[in-house]
Amino acid sequence: MKHALSTLMFEPKDLTKSIKFANELDIKLEIFPLWHNDSFIRFMDGNLSALRGIIGSFHEPCDFCEHSAPRGSTEHKLAIDTCRKTFEYAADLGAEHLVFHHNNRVFEPHERAEMIKVANENLQEMNEIAAEFGLPYLVENAGFVQRKNNLLTENEFVSLFDSIENDCLLDIGHAHCNSWDITQVISTLGDRIKVYHIHDNDKSYDSHLQIGKGTLDVVNFKRLYDEYTPNAHLIFEYAEGMEISVAEIKQNIAIFQK
Repeated sequence: MKHALSTLMFEPKDLTKSIKFANELDIKLEIFPLWHNDSFIRFMDGNLSALRGIIGSFHEPCDFCEHSAPRGSTEHKLAIDTCRKTFEYAADLGAEHLVFHHNNRVFEPHERAEMIKVANENLQEMNEIAAEFGLPYLVENAGFVQRKNNLLTENEFVSLFDSIENDCLLDIGHAHCNSWDITQVISTLGDRIKVYHIHDNDKSYDSHLQIGKGTLDVVNFKRLYDEYTPNAHLIFEYAEGMEISVAEIKQNIAIFQK
């Protein structure tokens, strides 16, 4: 799975288009789970045969999954239940990895330290569940300044990998939006970065634009990718409802094939 496309860009009622895109692009899909949505559930259960062989990975179900919630809470139980369901589908469809966010909610500054502690404990619990299904679990840099839900600073995120066994999924759009030093992050983490989420923005909002439509220094990122992480996979993760053609996605992929 060198290249893949996130299903995030497709509205739930139009998810069958993702299969067409994957086949035309000859790439795999990362499923963005929406278990609360009937159209998504119908898509998954009605297209299992078509999805076999084109599934690269599953994101965690962000909308109803909060890993900073303490054990015993309703939110923690919901996170476990929705992740288990996700893992079951991922294992059945041959996914190569799963994605973990430390948090998915807005928080106040005084909550941050306890949330980090709880989320790291819950990561260990989720690692055990992922191991039951034989699926690698990658930790993503989630959240961004504008929404006040970026739990980990740049240094905290990078140093996290000194204390956990998980490898990294680096979202370059999130890193750019939060003004992280992408050169420092990629050169430090190196081959601990197994996957990138690829999209662009102008730093004012995590808008998940096509590469080249924002202010990300694509040339520098490509240089860093080639030097430090040439074997990492690239998942193109565009905003829901964005009208992007197969030809335009091919152009984005081509940037990283030169």
